[in-house]
Amino acid sequence: MARTSLEHSKVVLGAILPKRLDLLNKALIQLTVDHFPDPQYKALYMLMERYLETAGGVLTKNALIEQLSKRNVDAGKIALYETTYDVLAASEVDESDFKWSVEQLKELAAAQDTAQAITEGMEILNRGAKDSKGEDLFGHDDARKHILTKFAEIDRDLSMQESPEGDSRTEAEEIMQEYLSARTFGGIKFGIPELDDKLGGGLQNGELDLVVGYSSSGKTSLATIQLAWHAAIMQGKNVVICTSETLRPQVRRKLICRHSKLPQFGLDEGINSRDLKRGKGYLKPEEEAILPAILDDYTSDNPNYGKLVIVQIPRGATIGTVEGKLLRYQREFQVDLAIVDYLALLRSDRKRSSMREELSAIVQEAKQMATTFDDGRGIPVVSPWQVNRDSWKEAQKAGSYNSSALAETSEATSSSDVVISLLEPEGVDSRYTDLIMQVVKNRDGEKSNRIDVSVDYATSFFSTDRRSTGNSVGNFLLSPDTVFGGL
Repeated sequence: MARTSLEHSKVVLGAILPKRLDLLNKALIQLTVDHFPDPQYKALYMLMERYLETAGGVLTKNALIEQLSKRNVDAGKIALYETTYDVLAASEVDESDFKWSVEQLKELAAAQDTAQAITEGMEILNRGAKDSKGEDLFGHDDARKHILTKFAEIDRDLSMQESPEGDSRTEAEEIMQEYLSARTFGGIKFGIPELDDKLGGGLQNGELDLVVGYSSSGKTSLATIQLAWHAAIMQGKNVVICTSETLRPQVRRKLICRHSKLPQFGLDEGINSRDLKRGKGYLKPEEEAILPAILDDYTSDNPNYGKLVIVQIPRGATIGTVEGKLLRYQREFQVDLAIVDYLALLRSDRKRSSMREELSAIVQEAKQMATTFDDGRGIPVVSPWQVNRDSWKEAQKAGSYNSSALAETSEATSSSDVVISLLEPEGVDSRYTDLIMQVVKNRDGEKSNRIDVSVDYATSFFSTDRRSTGNSVGNFLLSPDTVFGGL
């Protein structure tokens, strides 16, 4: 049975009392007194916050009695507060329960705020109302703006969380542990050795990483399928894919086809995602015979495989929506990689005056999510990013993208940590082709002028073994000083 907001309040306060100053600080970052529906719990939380400001610690029972006496609370109510304090202080609350209840109090408050925002919007639409400045609001335009503003505030409050701080000169042991564990755990790898080597062993926590290219160049195949599959299956990482452009069944089908390339299934070319989509009768007999084994292995409880969650993001979603989904799964398991397919289809937390400003805000928010996720542990956030047709046409002639490639927003180049480009030949009509890949930005490592890769679009399989069917990009050489204006 799901806990009520009253039960979650009890868990949060019980975890803090009598001496968990660290948990109190975490709660104060994310919760206000308004998150506690019970008047007694609300008052306790308020007194705990004030006592921390004045005494620098967690509220004691004697301090509670003293504070209530100063407010002329009668003896009977003080006795009730004492009893409540004793019950909360005696409760044994696991820290994971504390975190879960904090999130649930936020979710429950958000549900109420959402209903209130819709009610206020209907009032503005039908009867009119006044805003906080006393200005008149009326009609569908004012109602829509009011609701969207309120929703942005709700998303912001839901994404508030603790971030780390401290004196780095006292953290020698932690620094050494990071050094010792880096070789063991490394980063999130694409499974393309030359690329992973340039990235210093893979993508790191706190990074915003973009895979850029023109339409159908393989951006989603690389970022959403190859990377996600390799991270979960080959590295045992837990991956959450948030897709707004591609339907969840399509992503799942492509992941299965990528899985079919494992040598153990004996299919040199794997299963074509187009044939799997068409259904029974389109797979070759040997493919149809081995499909159950592929599915069994993909869905097995293999301890070496990580989670591979696919989330369909609704229209109008914001980064706050995405982060809310990630935090929900974080309560079940550690999320190691987030893929958003793709950022440009999301909406910023509030309406901007132009599309350029809107995209800039989305990129900034994605970078903040990557940095602050899970109380500051951070997470790699990866997304495809499309260049415009004119830029692609110029690249076909010059062999490189010019500064207009990311003209939609300069924030994509300044806020991102890694930018990987894909340049494909013109007129590709085969499942196989050769691409030029380049690391055009790498904030914490080397760039790369050129990595020649082959891609099988039917299975989203990338390899440095040339498997082109004749479509070649020729002698294109992407200069890191000219691509995207020299990121």
